[in-house]
Amino acid sequence: MRPFLLSAALAVLCPLTALAQEPAEPKPRQVKAVPALAREPKLDGNLKDFPATLTLKSPAGADASASFTARVGWRKETLYVGVEATDDQLQSGDLLTLTLFFPDAGATASGHVFRFAFDGKRASPAGSGTSAFAQKQVEAGVQRQDNRFTFEVAVPARALPRFPAVDALNLDLCLTYEDVDTGAQPPAVSNCKSGGMVGEVLRLPDEFRKGLKLKPPEDVTGLEGRARGWLGYGVLHYPAWVEGDEPLTPTSLESLVTSQPLKAGEAGVNVPETLSLPGGKPLVIVLAGDNPYASGTCDAEKELRLGVYLVKGKTAQRVLEWPAATCALGRATSLELNDEGTLSIGYSNGQTINFAWSADHFERTELGMR
Repeated sequence: MRPFLLSAALAVLCPLTALAQEPAEPKPRQVKAVPALAREPKLDGNLKDFPATLTLKSPAGADASASFTARVGWRKETLYVGVEATDDQLQSGDLLTLTLFFPDAGATASGHVFRFAFDGKRASPAGSGTSAFAQKQVEAGVQRQDNRFTFEVAVPARALPRFPAVDALNLDLCLTYEDVDTGAQPPAVSNCKSGGMVGEVLRLPDEFRKGLKLKPPEDVTGLEGRARGWLGYGVLHYPAWVEGDEPLTPTSLESLVTSQPLKAGEAGVNVPETLSLPGGKPLVIVLAGDNPYASGTCDAEKELRLGVYLVKGKTAQRVLEWPAATCALGRATSLELNDEGTLSIGYSNGQTINFAWSADHFERTELGMR
């Protein structure tokens, strides 16, 4: 009987032990609404005209030589951040870093990083993914008095990182103060850990997004500003929708879709710049990515892709994204659209891939494949 009783006891305990070893579900973070400001703050480094409705503070630390208190608000199409930092020794190398990231903007979304010092705005760090355009859009006012820095920062919507097109505008707003004293450098002071706010997340209201008056299609999940318009992203990294400030041309569409435009001749592919659907609707083709044949031999880690966009006035919707050059397919040697709406792409390895027009996009078809 004893072995039987022991086995029964183990059978009961084992599920409990396994359950105890499972990682606990992360606790939901407290959501703090970013308040609307009654009037636009003057960017002079004086926080008297910046109400302290929502405040963020640096964590208390026994070894910290600096601390800060921040205020956050929005008005019209701009996010405002006011920061008062106290430092035991103010140095020219002391930096305040503002990082913004919308965690629900999609799998390919990244954040933006802005830096400030006693003399105002500094360049964003290399590799941060923050465009020169976004950096230029941000304005700041700074005051320095004794051992205190006061910053006022305005971040317009087009300088924000990619944000949700439909879902709640949850925002990780991270402030990091780097105190560069002589001798041993104390640790940086930040309200975030591992790139996210600790225990809380901010939320901009839907009114902030509605004020931009953008109307992307339903498949767009993330929006991102550009110098002369807006981009909408779906699941893929390639933009699914574009809205320009002016009617789009092949050149302006290309400059919005990619920061490194590449012409077909430069990449060694035979792809036209424009096509017309049956009925005359204009299509524009944009090349983006890395040419795998740039160094002579093919680099399997690189891929050149083509995006086909249906253009209507100021907007363009992606109707196809497909490789233009890969090591497996070779280079695109032909791209033709017939009167029935069938698109054929031929490659240097001998393969031809066909697509049929279906309502508002191209779908791959097996007809005529070889």
